Amino acid sequence: MQPLSEVLNFAADAPALPKDFSEEVYEMSRGITCPEKAKLVFEKLTPILQGFRADHDIAIACGLLLEKQRNEKGMRDIWGDLCNLYPDDLTSLRMLMRWYRREQNVAAGIALIAEMFPECWHSLTQANKAIPALAELKAWTEIDEIMSCLLVLHSNDRPIRMTYIKLLNEQSRFAEAAKLAEHVQGKSSMGKASQDLLGSVSRHAKTLSKNNLASANDGIFDLIAKADAPRAFTKCENVVFFTGQLGTGGAERQMTRIACAYQDRYDAGQPLGIAPKVWVKHATASSGADFYRPLLAKTGVETTVLSEMPEVPVVALEGLSDDVKELLELLAPDVLRHTCQLYSMFREDQTDVAYLWQDGGIVQSAIAAVLAGVPRIVTSFRGLPPNLRPNLYRDELPVLYAALARLPHVTFTANSQKAATAYEHWLSLDAGTVIVVPNATPAVLPEGDDTDHAFWSKVLDASEDCTKTVLGVFRFDQNKRPLEWIKAAARSIAYRDDTRFVMLGSGALHGECAALIEEFGLSNRVFLAGIRSKVGFYMHRADLLVHLAEMEGLPNVLIEAQLAGTPVLATPAGGTDEVVFDGVTGHILSAATTLPEAELDETLERLLADEDELAKLGAAAMTQSGDRFSVETILGRTTELFNTPRLDTK
Repeated sequence: MQPLSEVLNFAADAPALPKDFSEEVYEMSRGITCPEKAKLVFEKLTPILQGFRADHDIAIACGLLLEKQRNEKGMRDIWGDLCNLYPDDLTSLRMLMRWYRREQNVAAGIALIAEMFPECWHSLTQANKAIPALAELKAWTEIDEIMSCLLVLHSNDRPIRMTYIKLLNEQSRFAEAAKLAEHVQGKSSMGKASQDLLGSVSRHAKTLSKNNLASANDGIFDLIAKADAPRAFTKCENVVFFTGQLGTGGAERQMTRIACAYQDRYDAGQPLGIAPKVWVKHATASSGADFYRPLLAKTGVETTVLSEMPEVPVVALEGLSDDVKELLELLAPDVLRHTCQLYSMFREDQTDVAYLWQDGGIVQSAIAAVLAGVPRIVTSFRGLPPNLRPNLYRDELPVLYAALARLPHVTFTANSQKAATAYEHWLSLDAGTVIVVPNATPAVLPEGDDTDHAFWSKVLDASEDCTKTVLGVFRFDQNKRPLEWIKAAARSIAYRDDTRFVMLGSGALHGECAALIEEFGLSNRVFLAGIRSKVGFYMHRADLLVHLAEMEGLPNVLIEAQLAGTPVLATPAGGTDEVVFDGVTGHILSAATTLPEAELDETLERLLADEDELAKLGAAAMTQSGDRFSVETILGRTTELFNTPRLDTK
């Protein structure tokens, strides 16, 4: 991605933009949430802006528009460029630090802040820039050190004290925040929001003291302990699936598949039939978080979106003691909001089974399910635990899971043995505590719709000399390595003239992938199909599927490929070796964290050169995948878990 300093016109002699125009563009850029709209606006603006001298508002607006396109590669450099151009701009500085954190390079971000603001420990001017930037990094220790000096040197400065109180509140460090709040001057003249903040931290600090809690997260254990016994379980009828959203991810697809399979069997009066409900935090169309909502609606699965419902205040919750309500208020704001909504919903629904998906969904829903007395609670872990994926880690999770593990009506599941073992190690649970329920995968059919046939005809026309097809099906993000996939294809094409490469999917790196294909001059050999619902159409036409993920749960696409008789070449990410039998149904590379390019190229070339080997691998893949991952098998196993309490709690 080009730096904005090369895209925009910063020439001193270029005509200036009208101030009203640049301010309007800046405000518009802040309000846009849809990636497609951000891309469209940026593309329309760029040629116009190149004829005028860019000012601060326009430059920052363009950075925000690029950010909202969900670009990943190069964004840290974009914001670094803008920081150099406008060193006093807090937006660019905070966004730069956000990218340091996303890239798990917090130490480098902290070092840069120290270099930029060396006097921030005593200068309020520098501190007011450094502190928000460090907060983006969640560099709480560094903030504490700076504040310990500032509060002594500037003891009467109310804004800096309020800034620190707000940050301590964000970390649920209520006792420290309340102590600082005691010395805030002029409280009566402050605005309502500030007064509410001071009142809140004081109230929460008293709750911590009253319950002898060292931290707010410790209150989760007390919440679970104070819950009434679950209702008696009589039948598996009211089943609720809960997750964060309904986007295109593998977990969302799997949850939707299971819910729809239950509904189909219920409607047909077949065994294993259940009419489940699906509840999600949000299903925002602009972000693609509603992708599976139409399928759920078509199948008849009742779906409820919490963001479309009114919030429920703690004081309105029925059936809870005042002590429990006080502990609830210690929860992080997002957890509290959804816990209150879900508690009321579980209680009104008289839910028999709460099937809670993914760590983010579990932290938002498990406390509510326990407090509401749901008789069976089943969690579904997808992929490795958050201690191994820092970007997904929340301080609440280990406390919550430790509390849930003590309850016999709560069952932990994961979709691969690797994930199950990793969670057990993290949480110090006995082996076998986390039960493995693999992904359910229906028959992968070769039929496509009119758009699939039309696209494939164009592919064949453009690559008419090719006799083999290599397929990739994945989300276009850094974990799935789509750019490395294209580079591997380019290296293969340099040696072979009989193979085309087709990529299904979309995501943040889609634009960069398209640009890289164009840069390599391979638009007649590497094809982007976008998101396709009839994946089997492409799998049945492929000779090999290549999957280069760095991290995985149980990679569903590898199951689907093998059911279609398509062998795979994959990294050993997550549960890949639980799906692919190396040398029998495909080949697994030696490493996932670092991509072994030479090994990848050699294995890809060897397979493409041996049609008999590809055919043998494909036949074995189809034979050995069927029953293990059939929808019927997984539904039966899941229903058994719904009906069986865990007996190993101590």
